[in-house]
Amino acid sequence: MRGTVLYGPRDVRFEERVAPTIIEPTDAIIRISATCVCGSDLWPYRGINPVAQPTPMGHEYCGIVEEVGSAVTSIKPGQFVIGSFFASDNTCPNCQVGYQSSCQHAEFVSTAQAPLLALRRHGHRLVRRRRGQREAGQDGRGRR
Repeated sequence: MRGTVLYGPRDVRFEERVAPTIIEPTDAIIRISATCVCGSDLWPYRGINPVAQPTPMGHEYCGIVEEVGSAVTSIKPGQFVIGSFFASDNTCPNCQVGYQSSCQHAEFVSTAQAPLLALRRHGHRLVRRRRGQREAGQDGRGRR
């Protein structure tokens, strides 16, 4: 699998990376449909933040769930999902009261600029959208 890797200021390479697999029952694999460069990617790219070693890039993404571990119940293969740069586990006290952005076990997602992404806590902050689901306020023809 090929993906982007930052080696240093203005040195981004597209190279072979290991394809992710399910390791823990709480893991999920997402096939990336689209990803982008986030402002936080630009700090090390410009040399403002140091790059200590080659670092895979990408943490703003959307895609299709490919596979889930046996403990994953909130998403399933075939669903289109949108995620951000932190994956939360939905088990800590902060998550339990609705503050997943302050998860005590949050994991930074940094490998989304590749065909596949592994979410090791399966990203409870993923936003699911089913085929044919309308956005709030849209009529049957996609108008507001």
